[in-house]
Amino acid sequence: MMQAYSGLMSLLGEDGRPPVRVSVSIIDMACGMWAAIGVLAALQERGRTGKGGIVDTSLYETALAWMSIPLAAYLVDGKIPTRQGSGVEMIVPYQAFAAADGFMMVAAGNDNLFRKLCAAIERPSLTEDPRFRTNGDRVVHRAELVPILADIFATEPRAHWAARLEAAGIPNGPIHTLDQVLPDAQTGALGLIQRLQGASGDLSLVGLPLSFDRARPAFEKAAPALGADTDAILGGRR
Repeated sequence: MMQAYSGLMSLLGEDGRPPVRVSVSIIDMACGMWAAIGVLAALQERGRTGKGGIVDTSLYETALAWMSIPLAAYLVDGKIPTRQGSGVEMIVPYQAFAAADGFMMVAAGNDNLFRKLCAAIERPSLTEDPRFRTNGDRVVHRAELVPILADIFATEPRAHWAARLEAAGIPNGPIHTLDQVLPDAQTGALGLIQRLQGASGDLSLVGLPLSFDRARPAFEKAAPALGADTDAILGGRR
């Protein structure tokens, strides 16, 4: 609901199609993070002044914080931004393309990277096309450029393009599905997936995305069953 109310959903998806939502609860989780950040700041203030304070945040404030750049742009020019799907309104090309075996993100975020991209895909003539010489030109002529690039990327698998783009220093990455994320070498190297033994058996869960002194905190116990900690918390006073 807050994704809708804050305007976030109005920016997601593609123009001419229904709005969509981010499929994970980013506002709920981020609200908790802002609360924790506020508590840490209040603790620092208490240590400095000896005075406590009240920390307050909300889902709506958190949602508007995610919208800070679009809202700032709207306050400048009063224009409602268009929806660009996987793309970025003011940078072209910076979006997903379908390779022969799956989708990948390509982020040629400035004119120098675009020149490198055109060389990597063996289409250097695109940089001389007056429609595509600068990023401003490419934004205006997005509808002409994107189909040209899409046809090129569709001719080879992702690994082929990844090798070429990485050699040229162009940011890119495959769009993974979950069955590709879990066995990925970086996921394994981080040790982020942790196993926890609970009353109902072993669970595999995503650990904290933080390390302290190069060590990730491990789960100490499973979430308690209903009422399991009542006596410990209330000390038998019920």
